[in-house]
Amino acid sequence: MARRLKLKLPAVRKHRIFGIFVKQAAILIGGKGTRLGDAVRDIPKPLLEVCGRPFVEHVMRNLRRFGFDHFVLLAGYQAAVVQEHYGGNSAFANELEARIDVVTEPEPLGTGGALRHARDHLADEFLLLNGDSIFDFNYLDLCNCPAPGEPDDWLGRVALLPVANATRYGFVDCDGPRITAFREKPSQPQAGTINSGVYWLRRAALDAIATTPCSLEQDVFPALVSRGKLMGREYSGYFIDIGIPEDLEAARAGLTQALRKPAAFLDRDGTLNHDDGYTHRIEGFRWVDGAKEAIRLLNDRGYLVFVVTNQAGIARGYYKAEDVERLHAWMQAELATVGAHVDEFRYCPHHPDGEIPELAISCACRKPGTAMLEDLVARWNPLLGQSFMVGDAPKDAQAGQRMGITGKQIDPDRLLGEVRALLA
Repeated sequence: MARRLKLKLPAVRKHRIFGIFVKQAAILIGGKGTRLGDAVRDIPKPLLEVCGRPFVEHVMRNLRRFGFDHFVLLAGYQAAVVQEHYGGNSAFANELEARIDVVTEPEPLGTGGALRHARDHLADEFLLLNGDSIFDFNYLDLCNCPAPGEPDDWLGRVALLPVANATRYGFVDCDGPRITAFREKPSQPQAGTINSGVYWLRRAALDAIATTPCSLEQDVFPALVSRGKLMGREYSGYFIDIGIPEDLEAARAGLTQALRKPAAFLDRDGTLNHDDGYTHRIEGFRWVDGAKEAIRLLNDRGYLVFVVTNQAGIARGYYKAEDVERLHAWMQAELATVGAHVDEFRYCPHHPDGEIPELAISCACRKPGTAMLEDLVARWNPLLGQSFMVGDAPKDAQAGQRMGITGKQIDPDRLLGEVRALLA
């Protein structure tokens, strides 16, 4: 891994833009996990330690990449432990720069009952998932993008996963976008499509919960299926459920490595947008054809996406850092509408000929310098062997090459084609 530079001056402005589309994720924490025996005697299953932190924190950290910044933990068994970890202004909430609420069911209510009990804490649309499993796919497609043939009055979308052996989970049948049936687990190993336990729900779906306790999967979802209101979408990606000892140990041995990703470092002006000279206003920003699609493709293929851009206009006094950050927030919002996102934006505000004294310096972050890339590598630990840097200028290619990754200068309007070629 590249050495992380220690820069005394404010060399690299960094920010993660998430708050434009505030997204809420409700996470089920209440199950007893009886198959894990004494391991869960004093702690809920999702809080078991895996790779140096409670498993559910890996779940939330992964969701944070996609803009989820409000987590509602639905606690039941050993709820006091959940409250102790995440209630109030917890250290982990501050680490995530997110809000975490803990909602405790007064008695065992089942997964459906836990949701109904938390209804007043839930947004009109929200993600629901289990705290003891991770399915790593592009969540923004499930949340933001209608599927062909999907009715407007849907009440839930289920992320489906094709597996080689469905004996632990059972099958899901679909007719177009609609789920038509949940079938029992096969008695013998058999390939099929399963319910991954990740759902994008409208709060109105909770109207199907008449009495408690009740099960979301056994009571609520079948009622929605009978009304044609439950949709299914198939995704691929890393999946693990720590509900049995063998999978818990597999997660402890390999979760960190399994969640590592290659990275695409992208220039901004002239690569993602037309370079009209010191672009810093939303009204002056023009996407390059295919740029949004290229980022979406990288998201779908499991790449981290970073934008690294020289912004000498700040040092020259043409605009301020706040203008750049506002523009990047707007870009993130635009991308979200097509199911895409940037994991992190970085920009260099320096130039030796600048008018702002503290920014008029020669720095290590201005491309072809590599400080922006090095800092991202230190923060995210991507798989460098599959990573690349592309941009419209020689300095972009040089920055990538100096990092020991593929660095390529591309022609304007060629980003999507080049990304496809690099992925191939």
